[in-house]
Amino acid sequence: MAAIENVVVVRFTEPSKAYQALSVLKDCDAEGRIALRSAAIVDRTSEGLLRTPEETDNIGLFGTASGSLLGMLIGVLGGPVGVLVGWGAGAMMGGAFDIDRAVKSDEALTELGRAIPPGSTAVIATVGEPAVEVIDAEMTKLEGEVTRRAVGEVMDELEAAEDAAEAAAREARRELRKTRKAELSASVDARVGAVKEKLHIS
Repeated sequence: MAAIENVVVVRFTEPSKAYQALSVLKDCDAEGRIALRSAAIVDRTSEGLLRTPEETDNIGLFGTASGSLLGMLIGVLGGPVGVLVGWGAGAMMGGAFDIDRAVKSDEALTELGRAIPPGSTAVIATVGEPAVEVIDAEMTKLEGEVTRRAVGEVMDELEAAEDAAEAAAREARRELRKTRKAELSASVDARVGAVKEKLHIS
């Protein structure tokens, strides 16, 4: 049976079990039961931020998960998506997103983000799975809650998020230029007025 490429998030209430889970995933990879591409332990703080106290990357990108899909995913889940589902600094979004819709969404990034609530520890891994029962059974032994989505779905959404971010950045730059132009015009008018006043020019 061909392996299906998935992103797997396993949530734990006890941080120590996340470290055990990472060890188990490595063992399963060594035994050929799964193909572990990359994995990292993450903690979500009460403010909604993600920390990575320990990480490993079996495909050797820079020796860490930082250069891989996993590194990019952690960055997104610890940033806009975490805010999007109402964790931590929700006020920063200024009402730009529909929080209720995000909480109910079944989109891959939002679902994976919801799987790591504030105060929890999780293992995030990209894996090739001939059978999902392997990870599910091993993580159940450690009382871990498994959430998985296909790598293809996650990549599609990451690419869409990148496009949206670029569009937002372009709009922000356009508004900034517009504001600066207005401020410059006002500044010039004020300076001209001051010079006229000093020179008694009507």
